Amino acid sequence: MNHFYFYHHKSKRFAQYVYEFSKVKSMVAGGIATYSIDNLPDNNSVSFSELPEELRKLLFFAKPDVIICYDNGISPVSPVFAFELTNHVPARDHWLQRFNNLVGCAQIGVPGAYVLPFDLSLRRPFGGKLDSAFFYGYDRVMEIHHTPFYIAEWESSDRANLDLDAGYSDLPRHDSKPMEKAFAFLDKVIDAVMSGINTEILLQDRLIVDLRNDIRRRAYTPIPQIKDFERLSKNMPNNDFLSWGDMVAWLSGKSISIPANLPDRIAKRQRNMIFTPIADERGKTDVQVRDSLNKRIKDKGADPYLGQPLAFDYIFCRLGKTPYERDANLIIDLSMLKFEDFSCYHHKIWNKCPLQNKDIFKIRNVPEYTMYLTEGCVQVMKNFIRVYSFCADIIIFEEGMIYFS
Repeated sequence: MNHFYFYHHKSKRFAQYVYEFSKVKSMVAGGIATYSIDNLPDNNSVSFSELPEELRKLLFFAKPDVIICYDNGISPVSPVFAFELTNHVPARDHWLQRFNNLVGCAQIGVPGAYVLPFDLSLRRPFGGKLDSAFFYGYDRVMEIHHTPFYIAEWESSDRANLDLDAGYSDLPRHDSKPMEKAFAFLDKVIDAVMSGINTEILLQDRLIVDLRNDIRRRAYTPIPQIKDFERLSKNMPNNDFLSWGDMVAWLSGKSISIPANLPDRIAKRQRNMIFTPIADERGKTDVQVRDSLNKRIKDKGADPYLGQPLAFDYIFCRLGKTPYERDANLIIDLSMLKFEDFSCYHHKIWNKCPLQNKDIFKIRNVPEYTMYLTEGCVQVMKNFIRVYSFCADIIIFEEGMIYFS
């Protein structure tokens, strides 16, 4: 018997909506499948370790709003599709902070759909249109990982209010053309997975080919530049990467020297990008800036800064599937923080690590223990630590720097 798990993050109603308009519902009605709707546990909860391994990998970066997993009764349960949904005005900070929510899917070859407004230019007081850098970023993700994504517009007939579904009054009209295409794409993925076909082949499907053509039309006019993003241009005011000499000088100005054992791959790159979460510090003391960012990290997982380094990686640095395949170093400037502001989060995890147990009867949960044995503690770190450490070649703190081999 085929079983489909609809995991959701915060919105069970959205999971029900996805089930309602996918082919899974007809399969269940026909008696050839069953389904369940489940809440995704937090990464640091005991039950996280009991999730399927591939799902845990997908959740490394963040939690998409809905993830569909498939169980054919033979192979291990695995994720097959993800949905990300937002009804927010498409301001640049908003899509940048959520960029990582579907990139985790791309890393393991799981297709997905991102549903969001394209044009709310007449909404008051916060109107706007989705900018071209969004499309450029996701085109790069598809190009690098060979994983198809569908970017579906949450339509607005008057460009001020979102068009809402008759049965799900807080969600997009399921019969709008973009959502019909999103569900058609989901159904194609389900067919491919159940037939044992690699979903990468869907990049050649006409639906996705037409989508990518539309994305590229929007993405490459104009191509994003460093000067478009204040959190990059702060330390790169000439709209260009820094040379290695410029990097050394910049660090010297912070009384930080380059260590002698810096990895070759970092030292040999001649292009360097510096990302600074808080770019505008006017009128704020150093203490206020530090307190502001620490509060964001503690209370909001570093939003709106969380997904930005990963977005800038794909837009400006990345050439291949891993961060090692770059032609530019990505330096994250956290010099407004002390190292203890960063380390306090992994120190807390270390204190609770089940690998400290010498007595088998003190292991509170075997899957958690074995997850730590095989995957380490990185999966349960605070999302800010996970994402920044994955993205960075170098992270700068007030007292010094750390680097990644």
